[in-house]
Amino acid sequence: MTDDTSARLFESARRAQAARLRRRQRAPRPPTPADRPPRLSPRQQVGSDYEERALALLARAGLRPLARNLRCRAGEIDLALRDGDTLVLVEVRARGDVRYGGAAASVGWAKQARLIRAARCLLPGLVARHWPARPPRVRFDVVAFEDDTPLWLRHAFDVPMR
Repeated sequence: MTDDTSARLFESARRAQAARLRRRQRAPRPPTPADRPPRLSPRQQVGSDYEERALALLARAGLRPLARNLRCRAGEIDLALRDGDTLVLVEVRARGDVRYGGAAASVGWAKQARLIRAARCLLPGLVARHWPARPPRVRFDVVAFEDDTPLWLRHAFDVPMR
């Protein structure tokens, strides 16, 4: 192969590569699943609406929102707020039918245990982010919606000490 032939091949390859780069830059990249907001089921949308209402109620009462829908493998905490020097972890419940005790009664011992396990998992990160000096007191509240009427149960349950 002569120098002239290899120079022409090199120039042809360079032009083809430049054209490919121009096409790639013009073409929009297809959206990835991480780009799209997560789709919520109708039931999850209703739950999210109740969480919004509970957050508005608590913010009007002077609590400062810190986080929403904190998840770990132990469970989920709906809302985390600050009430002075106290970290308030809130479970939001809604029931349309009071036949089985209503929304407040649905936070039984099993749900309380899941919330406590989730709090133990998530607490170090929350404390490090929002309380640099010393760990805060922690309080578990429940906001229960009975027939669209909110009922705020402050200090709904205690954590057994070991």
